[in-house]
Amino acid sequence: MNISKTTFRLLIAGLLAAPVLSLTACGDKKNELPLNTKDTESTYRTDTVQTRNLAQDLRFTGKVSYDQRRVDQVFPVVSGTVLNVSATLGSHVTQGQALATVQSADVSGYLNDYNAAQSDFAVAKRTADNTEQLYKTNFASESDLIAARQGLIKAQSALNRTQQILKLYGASGGSTAQPVYQVKAPVSGYVVARNINPNTQLRPDNATPLFTISDLSRVWILLNVYETDVEEVKVGEPVTITALAYPDKQFTGTITNISNVVDADTRVLQARVELPNPDGLLKPDMFCTVALHLEDSGEGLALNPKSVIFSKDKYFVVKQESPGKYRLVPVKVVRTTSQYTYVTGDLHDGDQVVTEGSLLLFNDLTD
Repeated sequence: MNISKTTFRLLIAGLLAAPVLSLTACGDKKNELPLNTKDTESTYRTDTVQTRNLAQDLRFTGKVSYDQRRVDQVFPVVSGTVLNVSATLGSHVTQGQALATVQSADVSGYLNDYNAAQSDFAVAKRTADNTEQLYKTNFASESDLIAARQGLIKAQSALNRTQQILKLYGASGGSTAQPVYQVKAPVSGYVVARNINPNTQLRPDNATPLFTISDLSRVWILLNVYETDVEEVKVGEPVTITALAYPDKQFTGTITNISNVVDADTRVLQARVELPNPDGLLKPDMFCTVALHLEDSGEGLALNPKSVIFSKDKYFVVKQESPGKYRLVPVKVVRTTSQYTYVTGDLHDGDQVVTEGSLLLFNDLTD
């Protein structure tokens, strides 16, 4: 049988195309999905409903701060050039200890005043002694004696004043005295801030303290309280603190103050905890976690706060009945904290509720 070339080519092309069409048809059938299913693995996330005791620990973030009532700031009282600094950041200093030395023209002027007052006093004393001898031999009048004694009193007063000024600035009189001012620690404590270095130029009107000294035997913990937890936090309540630096160690303190101002950016209130720090383990600006124990008030269904939807003055959650099947459940919110939202409604322990993507499902179910 003779087959033309054109017919043969069409026959071969048909035979080659048949498997491809067959594979395509099989692939379409395999990828076909039921219309009521949803890709929960990539679109939605769920969380488990838990029955929890309402007596729980609220947790807050915070940081260590020094007790503001135990802080002293050292400001410059003279102008001049810093010669050396002996106190390092974080070191412990005692009251009266020299922290830095400043070469000052102001102190030089006070030394000149002292030396002049000392010379005037010596002259006034000699004059008073001579006048008293002349008065005894009737070569000086009583008025001369009184005037000499008054001059001595004035000279003594001027000398005392210049001595006090030198003492105030940490200098001493004498021909060998140097025009330097010693910055001394007003109290004992730790140097928690230092803003001075050798060759720094100082001015007495500088608003920045040279040193900040704090007694770290007691510290403050400044914690952030979210609006949802404000009702639970009260002055006088004990708390437990865990610092990031000491994860296996707990500290206890008491809430002593709660701010009345909400931060406009973070939407938190700041509360203060005071606690002893005898070993000095807690350092300023350390981060920590603060736990507050709430009193027992029964059990409740605890949900992830992201699963609760508020619409038309009511609360709802999207419950996963089975993979790909969801139902809208109205609930009543009992309590909301930073970790959980406690509700009542047609839910049970172990149920799955949608967290990520719950609002999209809510819109689908209410359309």
